[in-house]
Amino acid sequence: MFPAAPPPPVTVVIDPGDDAIHTHTALAAHHLLSGRITLHPGPGTTSETGLAHDLLAALGKPPLLPGRFPAGRQPAWEAATAWIAALPVTRLTVLRAHRLTARRTMRLLQLHALTGVHLTLVCHRPHPPAALHQALQTADYAITADFEAARRHYYGTPAAEPRPADEPAGPAGRWLTLPALERLISYDSPRPCADPCTPPLIAWRHRPPPPAPPTAPTAQRIAHRLHAATAHPRLAAALATALFTGASLQQLATARSRDYDDAAATLALHDQARYTDGCAAYPVHPGPASS
Repeated sequence: MFPAAPPPPVTVVIDPGDDAIHTHTALAAHHLLSGRITLHPGPGTTSETGLAHDLLAALGKPPLLPGRFPAGRQPAWEAATAWIAALPVTRLTVLRAHRLTARRTMRLLQLHALTGVHLTLVCHRPHPPAALHQALQTADYAITADFEAARRHYYGTPAAEPRPADEPAGPAGRWLTLPALERLISYDSPRPCADPCTPPLIAWRHRPPPPAPPTAPTAQRIAHRLHAATAHPRLAAALATALFTGASLQQLATARSRDYDDAAATLALHDQARYTDGCAAYPVHPGPASS
């Protein structure tokens, strides 16, 4: 995953007096639906994983990812990177940057390079400390001590369209009945095709008819729950895809990036052993799958 164009230079804001107005303004700029994230790293932590968990929390995601991972290492940075690219987030402001270790700063610079997000590091000191200065030697960056210039970096250029409304808070414990997920846990075990495979559209011979698209309110609730309760982007993508395919998790796992045809708006799932309908392309409908 690489940005289409070189990322903008990193901005380092110097707040020599640790003025509360910088912190309050940066925190007020945080608005996920507008693509702006303000990260206030948790005090007392120095690990890279801890910073990734803070970032996932700022993105509105549960910081702990489900599942088992090699050597116990959760792919928290990979998940945060995927969410920033998918939501999409265009501006990331990091407070207390003078407390970041060189390795933590390098993680943020890698995130900046991969996603193209506009990265602003706020240093609440008269000068960047040695660790921050060392890490920045690998990046294109600019320094400003002007508050109005800093504010423009926190908020970005004012958009012409009105500010999007916040997602209404629905009842957290209420279940959603979604017939499309009835086969999500199944015993079929298809494997992806080794060679390039461009199957025809699904004919629905051995399964119920295609899942009916959800109503607009239901789609909104589904998208809200995927964003709010699913930390791992791969799991969120699988659940969203199951809503218009009715496929099991095993068959969803056969999809590769080359199986999505953006021009035709179809996704190919594979099933060489023909547990259900064989290899087939599924139309991608607008709704939670594209949210």
